[in-house]
Parts: sequence; structure tokens; C-alpha cells
Amino acid sequence: MAGRIATAALTVLLLSVSAVALILARPDPSAKSASAAAPALEAGPSLSIQSEMDLRTLVEAFPIPVMSFMSGSSMLFVSGESQDMMVSGERARVVTLYWQTTEGIPLMLESIYPANALSLLDAGYHFSNIAGPMLFGATSVRMENEKNVRLHTATEDGLYVVIAPRELAGQLSALSRSLQLFTVREE
Repeated sequence: MAGRIATAALTVLLLSVSAVALILARPDPSAKSASAAAPALEAGPSLSIQSEMDLRTLVEAFPIPVMSFMSGSSMLFVSGESQDMMVSGERARVVTLYWQTTEGIPLMLESIYPANALSLLDAGYHFSNIAGPMLFGATSVRMENEKNVRLHTATEDGLYVVIAPRELAGQLSALSRSLQLFTVREE
């Protein structure tokens, strides 16, 4: 009798998960595809900076806004880099900024173009049972591995990723409120 109840409960659970997966996977015909919205990138040089004063160099070479901490956030800039990568035969660009807390705990921010370059994210993470905080008006996806917590969200144009050690897990909501998208205005 207990076996039948367990089987029935498992069947209901699997049907529920399947229904949710089908609902989430259904494409929205009114939404434009990410690949159609993302113009192809021309090859760019790899860039590396060691000072927050040079951040403009990375932002200017990136086709969409770059995620960074606002000034006055108490985070300390360490370095940054920009590099091109190939994803499914197309060029993608990644800006990685390395920061640390005043206690010296490292944190990494990645801005990735185009938004459909999810394959650039490290596969060594699993979904967390805790929802991620809001990033730029959207709920982020929170994933974890044995060392780090990763938050990521996609906008229409790009993918934004925060990677922090587990010791900062309780502070991620507060830290995410200090994040902003930066771009260089054309005058």
C-alpha cells in the first residue's frame, strides 16, 4: 500500500515538473530572438587594466553596458580584462572585473555579449534552493558549487554574472544593490 502511494506521489511530481518545463520552454512568438537582436562583433584586441581609472577603456570596447560596482560601494577594484571568444561559430566578448571587499575577500563580475552565450558559464554549478536577488530589474538565477555562489541574469542584449565565495553568500543581496550598468555616452 505504501509503495502505491509513493509511486502515485512520484508520478504526480514528475507530471508537475514536466508541465512546468513545457510552460517555460514554450517560445514567445512576439519576442525577438537573441541572435537576431545581437549584431555580429568584429574582432577586438584583448585588453587588461590594473586601475579603476582605466575602466573606461573596457567599457568603450564593449557593445553593451558593463556591470560594475557604483563608486562609494566600499568595494576595492583589483583588475579587469576583456577578451573575445567563439561560441557556436560566432564571436562573443567577455569583460571580467575583479573586486574585493575591504576585508580582502575576492569577487568577480562578468558582462557577456551576446545574451545567448550561456555556454560560456562554468558548468560546475548546481541550482540553489534560494532565489537570487534582483539584478537590473530581473530576478537572478542563483547557482552554487563547493566553493562559490554564482548569480546570473540575462537582459535583452547581454548576460551578467556575479561570482563570490560562499563566505559572502549572506551578503549577495546587499552587494547586488551596489551594482550598476555602465556605458560611455557618445557626444
